[in-house]
Amino acid sequence: MVEMVCSEASGRADLARLAALLAELDERNLDNVTRTESYLELYALTRAHPPDLPWLLMAHLVSRNAGSLMTEVAVILDRGDGAIAPFALRELFLFLERANHLIFYDAWYHVLHHLLGRSAELRPGRCSRFVREAWARHEQARRAGQPHPALERALVRDLVTNEQNLIERRVVHHRRFPIARALVALAEALGQEAPVVLPCTHASIQVGGFAILERRIAAGMSIFDAMADRATRDAMYAWARRHPHDGSRSLFDGAHGAHGAHGAHGARGPARPRLRDAWPAHAVRALWDGIHAPPEPDPGWP
Repeated sequence: MVEMVCSEASGRADLARLAALLAELDERNLDNVTRTESYLELYALTRAHPPDLPWLLMAHLVSRNAGSLMTEVAVILDRGDGAIAPFALRELFLFLERANHLIFYDAWYHVLHHLLGRSAELRPGRCSRFVREAWARHEQARRAGQPHPALERALVRDLVTNEQNLIERRVVHHRRFPIARALVALAEALGQEAPVVLPCTHASIQVGGFAILERRIAAGMSIFDAMADRATRDAMYAWARRHPHDGSRSLFDGAHGAHGAHGAHGARGPARPRLRDAWPAHAVRALWDGIHAPPEPDPGWP
């Protein structure tokens, strides 16, 4: 009886913690640093209360890469060598920040509803029909005892499909970002596309056509496949806990390989600025007052 009471009290505390995290959505969506660390914190909670949700660790690592790219844009801007106009570089940063913001705005909300057992409360207008149905499928399959690896991969595919459709017309092909799209396409054409670097692996994943929805989804599944093995996932998680995110790509130096041996980036390079020094939140909002606005309605992804 004592064990049952303690278990119930612990369960109530866990639910209260999850409800508090849901209420902190706006605070945690301040910038790339808060988002990236929030994904990791929530993944840690799912590890403590299995089954874990590997999409959260994926989101942490992809967001970490996005933050590093934002910082690299600031380095080029600060260098001022005239190769790319400052206005164009700021547009590229806003492009990255807007996508990062919208994905978190959506995902933090629906993932926490799932963890709270409130998926049925997800409503049209706040989450897409696709992701509401995805959670219903996942939860029904869990109750039916579907094999866990297949269930896990199906959920990841659904969440990746949702997030990439979420930004497809709101960011990637939005009328606000023709210059940013052109810069991304130019980098791809010149073979300068920044890969998604995954610690504790030798994976270096490129989309190979960011403007193409299907390629972004395929890249997301490649990321999952690189971390599907439980030992690899555990190593990635341990690495992420040891290296708090600050936006500097230099953190990735030496992050490859099961034991952190130097990989594709070679020896540790010169230090890069922290993201918050390069792009303070108040300065970002001054660049565009719509940068952190809620998502516009999208008839193509209702």
